[in-house]
Amino acid sequence: MSLQEKPPSAALLVEGKALLDTALAEGQVDVPYVAALADVFDRYFRERLTEYEASAAGRAAFALVAVGGYGRRELCPASDIDVLVVFGGECPADAPELARFLFFPLWDLGVDLGHGVRTMAQCLELARTDQQVLASLLDARFIAGDAGVHEGLAARLAADVFPDRAADFALWLDADNKERKASYGDAGAMLEPNLKNGLGGLRAVHQVRWLLALDAGRERDAGLLAPELAALAEDFHFVLTARMHLHRLCGRKNDKLYFEFQERVAEAMGFGPRGDRAGVERFLAKLLRRMADIKALRLSAWPLLAGALGALDLGAPAKTLGNGVELAPEGLRFAPGLSDEAAMEGLFDLLLACARTGRAPSHETLRRMGGMAEAYARLAGVSPLSGRRLYEGLGAVMQVDATGTAMDAVMGTGLLRAALPEFTRVEDIVAFDIYHVHPVGRHTLEAVRLLAGIRAGKSSRYKALLAGLPRPELVFWGLLLHDVGKGLGGGHAEKGAQLAEAMLVRLAAPPEVRHAVAGLVREHLLLPETATGRDLADRDVVAGVAARVATVETLDMLTLIARCDGQATGPQAWTGWKESLIFELYDKVRAAIEQGRLFDAGDVKIMLATRERVRELAGGGMEPEALERALLAMPPRYLVVESPETILSHLALLKELDAAEVEDRRMRPSARSARRGRDVAVLRHEALPEADGFRLTVAARGVRALFATVCGALALYDLSIRDADVFAWEGGVTILSLRTANPPDVLYADEVFARVARAVHYALSGKLFLAYRLAKKRESFLYPPVANRPRTPPEVVLDDRASDLYTVVEVTCDDRVGLLYDIARTLYELRLETHLAKVVTPAGRVRDVFYVRGPDGRRVEDPEQAAEIKAALLHRLADDLGGLS
Repeated sequence: MSLQEKPPSAALLVEGKALLDTALAEGQVDVPYVAALADVFDRYFRERLTEYEASAAGRAAFALVAVGGYGRRELCPASDIDVLVVFGGECPADAPELARFLFFPLWDLGVDLGHGVRTMAQCLELARTDQQVLASLLDARFIAGDAGVHEGLAARLAADVFPDRAADFALWLDADNKERKASYGDAGAMLEPNLKNGLGGLRAVHQVRWLLALDAGRERDAGLLAPELAALAEDFHFVLTARMHLHRLCGRKNDKLYFEFQERVAEAMGFGPRGDRAGVERFLAKLLRRMADIKALRLSAWPLLAGALGALDLGAPAKTLGNGVELAPEGLRFAPGLSDEAAMEGLFDLLLACARTGRAPSHETLRRMGGMAEAYARLAGVSPLSGRRLYEGLGAVMQVDATGTAMDAVMGTGLLRAALPEFTRVEDIVAFDIYHVHPVGRHTLEAVRLLAGIRAGKSSRYKALLAGLPRPELVFWGLLLHDVGKGLGGGHAEKGAQLAEAMLVRLAAPPEVRHAVAGLVREHLLLPETATGRDLADRDVVAGVAARVATVETLDMLTLIARCDGQATGPQAWTGWKESLIFELYDKVRAAIEQGRLFDAGDVKIMLATRERVRELAGGGMEPEALERALLAMPPRYLVVESPETILSHLALLKELDAAEVEDRRMRPSARSARRGRDVAVLRHEALPEADGFRLTVAARGVRALFATVCGALALYDLSIRDADVFAWEGGVTILSLRTANPPDVLYADEVFARVARAVHYALSGKLFLAYRLAKKRESFLYPPVANRPRTPPEVVLDDRASDLYTVVEVTCDDRVGLLYDIARTLYELRLETHLAKVVTPAGRVRDVFYVRGPDGRRVEDPEQAAEIKAALLHRLADDLGGLS
C-alpha cells in the first residue's frame, strides 16, 4: 500500500517520523527527539480518532492513554508504543471495531505496539494484583478522547490503589533489582552495558520517580533529594541520548551497547579524540560514570523512599556500634547530634563498620561524607585527620572490606579523589577493548575487594601467602595504586611507581613503606608477563626475576597482586593455565632467593640424572644401543624441561613414527627412494588435570614447517594453543609439545584430535592447502567480522638480550582464525627455527611470544635481518581477513 493509500492519519505519522529520523541522522536533534516522536504518535491517534468520530455516532465515553515509555514521552527510534483504550463504564459492543480502527494501520506500518482495551474497573483491579501494570499506570498520560475518564482513573488510583499497594510495590522493585543484577549486571562497571535494565541504567531512574510519585509526602522527600535529583536528571538525559542513537544505528530495539556500535554512538554524541584518548574512550568514561552515579543514588535513596511508603520501618531503634556510629534501618550513620568535627574524627570507624557489616551508609550520611570530601579537597587532598591517620585508616578499611561496600562509599562520595587527587585522572579511564571489563577505578576497587576476600575466605595458597606477610597493609596499598600511572602515554608501571611514592609522602607514610609500595607498583606486571611470555626453563629468566624481586615477602605480595589484578581485569585475564605458570615461576624464584639456586641443581646434574632415570624406566623395553643413541640426540633444554616419564612416552611415540614411516613407504612405493619421513608425523593427545585443556605431542622426522602445519590444523578445528615447545633432536627428529585449550565440545575430543591428525597428514602430503582452508573459514558466517570488535594496530618487538641462545619475538595484535599459523609460517619462510612459543589470547587480543634462532643456530644479531623480520610479520598481520581463532 502506497503512502497515498494509507489513511490520512497514518500518512501524517509516516511523514512526521521520517522527518525526525532524518534530523536525528544528521545530528540536528538529541533527547528532544524522544518527546517529539511521542508527539508524532499523539498526533496520529488524535487524527485517527477524528476520522473515527466522523463515521461513528453515540459512542461510549473513553480515554486513549499512553503508558510506559510512551507515557513518559521517552520514545527511542525502536521503542514499543504502549497505549490503552480505557472506558469509563462497561466496554461497548463496538470496542473491538474501535481498537481495529486505531491499531491496524500501526501494525501495517510495522510498529511494535503494546495495546489494551479495558474498563476503568479492570485497570484498577489489575493495578492491585500486577506490579508491572501498576508501574505502567504510574506513567499514564492522556492523549485523546474523554479527559474526564482519564482524570477519574487517576483519582481512583491515587485514592484506592496507590496507598494500599505502595509498600509491596517498593519491595517488588527491590527484588526486581536483584534479578536484573543477575541478568544484566552492573551497568556502570561494564564495557558493554545494558542502557535500560542494567543496574545504573534508565530503569533505575524510573524506579526513583515511581517511588516519589507513590509517596503521599513526596514534596518532603523530593525536597530532601533535590540536589541529587537535579544531577540525576542530567545523568538520565545522557544515557537516554545514548540509547536513542543506539536504536538508530542498530535499526532495531536493542538496549545493550555492544562494542560494534560504541564508536558510532560516541561520534553521534560529539565525542572526538582528545590528546592520546580516543573519542569512544572519552564517551565510555562519561557514560559509565553517569551510570555508576545513577546506581549509587538509587541504592542510597531506596531506604528513604521505601520507608516513606511503609516498606521499611524507619522508626525502628538504631543499634549503637560505638565511637559515634549507629546501624539504623536506612543504613549506617553517625549518632544524632554528632558534630562535624567529631564525625570527621569517627569517619574511619564508620567505614570499618561498613566493611565488617556489609551495610552501606545512609543517604544522609553519604551526603555528609561528600561534604567531608570537599573539605579534604580544599586542603589539597590532605585530611585534617593528618596524612598518617588517612594512610592507616584506609589501610585498615581495605583489609576487612570483603564485600567492597566501604570502598564503594569512599569512591562514590569523592573521599578517595580528595585523599588521593592523582586517582581522579585514572578513575574513569576506559580501555576500548574486550579484555578489560571495568574502568580503571572500578577495576582497582574490585581488585582490592578480591584481596580482602582472600583474607576472609577459605583456606588456600593465596590466603597462606597473605597471612604470612608481616605488613599486609603494603600489598593492599600496592593494589590500590597499581594503575595510577595509566593515561600518561605508556609505561604506566614505572610512572605509577613515582606517583605512588609521592602520594604516600603526602600521607606521611614511613619511608620503608613508600619504597615498598612503589616497588610493588613498578613490578606488578613482572610475574604475569614473565610467566606467560618467557621460557621458565631458562635460568637467566628466573635469575633476572629473583634479582628484581629480591625478597620472599615482595614475591608473595606480587603473586597476590597478580592474582587479584588478573581476576578484576576480566574472565580472560586470569585462567587456570596462567595461574599454574605463575606458581611455577614463583616456586623457582623463591628457591633462587632462599637457597641461591635455580632448578634445584645445576643443569648438567639435572641432565645426567634425567638420563639415568630414563634408563631405569626403559628397563629391557628398548635396546641399550638404541636408547643411548636417542639419549645423546636429545637437546640439553629438553632434558632439563621434560620429566623422565614424559621422555619415555616420547620414545614410545618415536616407535609409532617408525611404524608409520614403514607403512607410508609400503602404501606409496614411489616414495621409497625419497628421504625418510618427508611427510609423516604421529600425534598423541591427553587431557590435562581438572579439565584444563589437552597436551598434544607430535613426533616427526625431517619434516619442514612442522610447527606451522600443526598450528594451522588446530585452527581448522577451533583448538587454540596456549604454549608450545619445539625440540629438535640430532638426526632430524622433532618433538613438538603443545598445550591446547579444550575443543568446543570436549565430549568429542578424541574425534576432534583424530581430525587434526588427518589434517596434518594431508597438509604434509600436499592433499590439503592450509592457507586456503583457513581463508575460507574466516569468510564463514560463523565467525563475526573484525569490524564488530575494537581494533588496535599490530606490534612486533624483537629482543636479542632476553636470552643467551634465542631471539625473543613478541607479537601483539587482534586475533583472527589461523593467526598463529600465519605467524609461524612467516617465521619458517624467514628460515627461523622456533624453539618455544607462548600464546595469550585475552578476549580477542593476542600476545604471542616466540623463541627463535637463525639458520646458523644463533640469535638474530644483524640489525638489517631483524628489521626484515619485523617488516615481514607486520605485512602478514596486516592481511586481516577477520574472524576469531
